[in-house]
Amino acid sequence: MSDRDDDGFVVPPPGISPQPTARETPAPEPVDEVDMISLPPGLVDSATYRVQAPRVQKLPETAKPAPTFVPTAAPGMPVPAPVIESVVDDATRASVDRKVAESWRLTLPHGEQVLVEQTILLGRDPAHNARWPGAALLPVIDSAKTVSKTHAALELTASGQLVVHDLDSTNGVYLGYGDEDEMTVEPGEPALVEPGASLSLGEFTVAVERS
Repeated sequence: MSDRDDDGFVVPPPGISPQPTARETPAPEPVDEVDMISLPPGLVDSATYRVQAPRVQKLPETAKPAPTFVPTAAPGMPVPAPVIESVVDDATRASVDRKVAESWRLTLPHGEQVLVEQTILLGRDPAHNARWPGAALLPVIDSAKTVSKTHAALELTASGQLVVHDLDSTNGVYLGYGDEDEMTVEPGEPALVEPGASLSLGEFTVAVERS
């Protein structure tokens, strides 16, 4: 063994291997951003980076309908019927037929019949009267000429009654029922006419009935 080999070097005996001395790895110095080296184009860094998760924006809740409470009846009480909204129909419906009110009927001496649907002025040549402007005119044929031109008025009231008036006739107005004595209708004093009456205007007689 030469002096060169003995210079600070000890050879261990055969069979004994020296244990390697662990060397501490120095901590890397912080790298300044200026000193950072960017990767060449085409190279991908395989390191995993932690990224900040995107914040999910909470969408506003849609307005919910208010809860509906159905009233319930107490035990033993009747349950109220549900309210059903009616539907308005603009169509015109036919009304139920009303019973037509009975009308008056006049029977003249020669058998002619006249329905009394309004006030009637009777005479040989009746004229309009301001008291009953809407009255109908009913001329009668009286060869004896005992009937005045505008002899009497048969007034039909709003309630459906028939009233006779003597319009200052020459031979008067008489009202009779069957075998009873005739009643004289004085001018200005109208008389109520009942069904089955006979109305005499001079010698001209009219039968009054309900139809």
